[in-house]
Amino acid sequence: MRAFHHLGIPVSEKKPDMGYFESIKCWATDPEVTHGRVEYLFFEADTPMTEPVLSESHVAFRVDDLDKEIAGKDCVVGPMTLPEGVKLAFFYVDGCLTEYHQILG
Repeated sequence: MRAFHHLGIPVSEKKPDMGYFESIKCWATDPEVTHGRVEYLFFEADTPMTEPVLSESHVAFRVDDLDKEIAGKDCVVGPMTLPEGVKLAFFYVDGCLTEYHQILG
């Protein structure tokens, strides 16, 4: 299964109601409650996350099996497993930064 999940947009200031992902030092809104399924992302200066995720918007899809879905893709970030229970990877599709993520557990 692959289903659209959110549009991720990096921002330069924190927004109200952001949750914190300690492992990647990132604040994020919940796309399930924001208008248009937007996930605003604010990265702290010492985040381990790298470009292009830090500065480019991306489209994200939830998948059942990340390893299967990214097989043969040239990932620019990841795959990585976050202690918060998410496995994710970023790659380009026709010039668009794309995220696939799997909820673990």
